[in-house]
Amino acid sequence: MKKRIRIALAGNANVGKSVIFNQLTGLHQHIGNWPGKTVEKAEGTLHFKGYNIDVIDLPGIYSLSTFSLEELISREYIINEKPDIVINVVDASLLERNLFFTLQLIELEAPLIIALNQMDVAERKGIKTNYKRLEEILGVPVVPTIAIRGKGIHELLSRAVDIFEKGARKPSPIGYGSEIESRIQRLEEALRKADLRYPSRWVAIKLLEGDEEVIKEVKRVMPNVIALAEKLSKEIEEIHGHPCPTVITSERYEIAGKIAREIQQVLPVVKLTLSDRIDYLTTHKIYGYIIMVAVTLAIFYVIFGLGNILSGILSVIFHRCETIFITSIGSWLLKNIVLGGIIEGIIATMTIALPYIVPFYLILYILEDSGYLARIAFLMDAFMHKVGLHGKAFIPLLLSYGCNVPACLGCRIMETERERLIASFVVTLIPCAARSVIILGLVGKYVGIEWALCLYIIDLAVVFLLGRIAFKVLPGEPVALIMEIPEYKVPHLRTVIRQTWFR
Repeated sequence: MKKRIRIALAGNANVGKSVIFNQLTGLHQHIGNWPGKTVEKAEGTLHFKGYNIDVIDLPGIYSLSTFSLEELISREYIINEKPDIVINVVDASLLERNLFFTLQLIELEAPLIIALNQMDVAERKGIKTNYKRLEEILGVPVVPTIAIRGKGIHELLSRAVDIFEKGARKPSPIGYGSEIESRIQRLEEALRKADLRYPSRWVAIKLLEGDEEVIKEVKRVMPNVIALAEKLSKEIEEIHGHPCPTVITSERYEIAGKIAREIQQVLPVVKLTLSDRIDYLTTHKIYGYIIMVAVTLAIFYVIFGLGNILSGILSVIFHRCETIFITSIGSWLLKNIVLGGIIEGIIATMTIALPYIVPFYLILYILEDSGYLARIAFLMDAFMHKVGLHGKAFIPLLLSYGCNVPACLGCRIMETERERLIASFVVTLIPCAARSVIILGLVGKYVGIEWALCLYIIDLAVVFLLGRIAFKVLPGEPVALIMEIPEYKVPHLRTVIRQTWFR
């Protein structure tokens, strides 16, 4: 019987985590939701060196705090499920920012391997990285990879199996300034007798950072430690003149920056890249909106043009099969029960919803993988805030004018459950193509086109009003648009097709 290894992929968004996941698992994967959550969960399996390996792609996050549902899910999975290996996927071209998250994984004492990905992008930017020195500094295995080409994937798996068999070595501790370090040690000492799921040093740091989930858990077993943590946190604030969480975050970034500067050499790149030129045009205050309108019109044309063609083809195929099926059933009653219920339901799904959903996801992943989706969100953020949403909601909102079904499904790209709920609520208020036919066709013809336009204006006013009401009354904190604007790249076709297929 083969032994089983569980590997979790963790890292920032847009670092190539999904590409590594696809390279590892191929078609042996499935996508669902985390239990009781609307956050996507991707799992896959592979066989390597006599092991059955389960791979879990954790949500892309930037810290192990609990400011978002994704951060909470990733942290709880690492702590509660205790994967055998955590592969931290790091973007070599943005090393300092990525190491900020790596340092937190080290503090959490996760059994870690670093996949130093996008080495080719770093080289194009004139960045040379001494990955062996990084391994020495952190005390964690580092494997350089170019995931999109499959380079380094075999070595990454080999190192994972090696760690599983021999055990992970303890990484080098992350040392803060003396004012913080002495107080961490005092809290750590006070926590030693507590029966907690977390490492005591990590808990001490999180108490100083004011992490609500950790405070809640510690208060349950050692309430006196909370008072000590608050006292020590105030002392740090008085010394530095800033809130304690800000001081710790700044020091962590400083450590990450120091490591990045030590192991990387940046050569000057004088020539502007094609990505830089395209980025300038697509985020320009005038040209950016012109390009966005052209792209969104093209999206409409492709989704509903291709959807209509696919719908017609599938309709012909299924109705021919339906005719054959009808002639093969003798009983009139059975024929009506089966045909009127099951068969018509299947035909409706396959010919009405599916032809539009598939092109939607295909285009969505092409836009996301290329980096343009982030630019659209950036351009539309100010406008969308007036409705109570941020820029990412613009794509599903626009698509809802064609069909509410793919638009509602598209709301899954929103970060939090609250944002997804508001976006789904708003898109259902937009008149889809079928309702537009009634408004523009019947009302326009028999009552007057000006009344049809009035109905659209009234609908937009209702959307705006109800969107604002939902924004105000729904519990939870609104989320600002804080997102990375990734470099433009050619979409990885195999990844796009796989992601569309698994949806």
